[in-house]
Amino acid sequence: MPAKKSFLYAFLLFSALFWVGCAGQVPPGGGPVDTIPPTVIRTVPDSNAVRIEDNSIELEFSEYVDRRTVEESIFISPYVGDLEFDWGSTDVKVNFSQKLKKNTTYVVNIGTDVLDIRARNRMAKGYTLAFSTGDSIDQGSISGRVFDEKPEGVMIFAYALSSYDPDTLDPSKVKPDYIVQTGKNGIFALSNIALGRYRVIAVRDEFRNLLYDKETDQFGVTIGDTVVTYEHPKVTDLWYRLSREDTTKPFVTSAQEVNNRHIQLRFSEPLDTPAFEAGSFAIADTLTLKPVTILVSSLNRTTPSLVDLVTATKTDSGVAYRVTAHHVFDRLGNLLDSANSFATIVATGVPDTLRAFPSVLGIGDSTRGISLEQEFEISFSEPVLHRPLDNTIQLNDSTKAVVPSSLRWLNATDVKLVPASPLKSRAWYQIRMAMDSIRDYTENCWKDSLWAVRFQTLDLRTTGTVEGVVADEVKKDVGCPIYVIVTSVNANVPLEKTISLSKPGSFKMEQLPEGNYTFRSFRDADSSRSYSFGRPYPFVPSEHFAVSSDTIKVRARWGVEGVVLKIR
Repeated sequence: MPAKKSFLYAFLLFSALFWVGCAGQVPPGGGPVDTIPPTVIRTVPDSNAVRIEDNSIELEFSEYVDRRTVEESIFISPYVGDLEFDWGSTDVKVNFSQKLKKNTTYVVNIGTDVLDIRARNRMAKGYTLAFSTGDSIDQGSISGRVFDEKPEGVMIFAYALSSYDPDTLDPSKVKPDYIVQTGKNGIFALSNIALGRYRVIAVRDEFRNLLYDKETDQFGVTIGDTVVTYEHPKVTDLWYRLSREDTTKPFVTSAQEVNNRHIQLRFSEPLDTPAFEAGSFAIADTLTLKPVTILVSSLNRTTPSLVDLVTATKTDSGVAYRVTAHHVFDRLGNLLDSANSFATIVATGVPDTLRAFPSVLGIGDSTRGISLEQEFEISFSEPVLHRPLDNTIQLNDSTKAVVPSSLRWLNATDVKLVPASPLKSRAWYQIRMAMDSIRDYTENCWKDSLWAVRFQTLDLRTTGTVEGVVADEVKKDVGCPIYVIVTSVNANVPLEKTISLSKPGSFKMEQLPEGNYTFRSFRDADSSRSYSFGRPYPFVPSEHFAVSSDTIKVRARWGVEGVVLKIR
């Protein structure tokens, strides 16, 4: 009996050990909260080893790591075929399916997506292992930074242009020769690369396929191709800003009858405001093809995928109408899809009985802290007749005196009120208009009354200034203007101000409320008044830009000096 019990205990112990050994990855329990990122502590071969013949490498990590994240974060240049992973506890052997080439430097990059098991800490920076099958290691390098809200984990693809025609290199079809992943703060370094000319792009590789997928992956291109030479083997300060390509044409999604004189046409995406004036619209009876005259076509500024159409005559109840758009573009210049440029409605004959009502964009009654250089955008709830309003919209000070201002209509529903000179600090003002002057296209109007919105301007005693210099290290596109943009960080009321400079030099931002700010600038080579991100294929370089290295803190009644923006 004792012998049987001993055998049973031994069997149970063996079984327990067997199942523990076969279990999945389980982190050690207990202990303080783990905040330390994993690192690579040992490699075979050693970094910078030469005359390597083995078709594998070994990696050991400082702690238990998520195996899947490791396997998805190892990139080897040049290509060595499919990888096979043979795991130990904290170490792994990586076997190559292709034989290594002679006299070639290989670079193994381990990206920052590697996570530890215990607390899911991410590697703080990528790890690079270089070795050569020849007698020496390539010493070229390219480093830089990606600027974005989420700059970590972006892939940097480098293509050796000695192997490709620069005009036909398509990163959506060709995998890169060298790869690295950005670490914390978007910083990256491609090391141990051969001398030569490279096209280097940043890609947020969503599919992990080492290809640029248009409209899915964000991209960043720099100001041109990069040359690594014997005299200058280390290229630094390649800067990128990320964007996403949109090559899909806009199309009409629906039409809706607001009333028998007003139809709204909806598009799949926002339309381009400057190009809208060149567009045209048509409404016709689907049975008789009789056209309906359109008095007004207006792009909605609040919802720029919506177009308001006001007709000269009423639509007939029960009649089907086809509403068609022509020659309109989205904000990236894609022309309307002609195959999906119309929608059909069946008119209900509902009359227009509603009266238009005004509001001031971003300002409610008794709002405080309005900029002294504010331009006021007044929006009406539907298209209105402009002429009756031109002489009734006023800006008054606290004594009811009229403040000299100008009016500029932006579309059928929105007008901009621009004071002739800056307003006074900490003063009360009023925007007002006679309500009986507000008339829509069916002559609905209000009785004789007054509409007004009061506001108080910013107290300059609560603001500060920032002074700095824009330096142009590239000295290209010299005749183009430079824009400097300041943006508030985590402010209750977001603020962004822009000034333009005719050339590099000093700038001054005034009347900034207390808070933290970031600064950036760019040279407007294409005169678009906005930063142009370029394109990966066909390759179009980005515009030169600069970003402040630190967040600038502004205090009331204080000036900050010495901000330097170096355009690269």
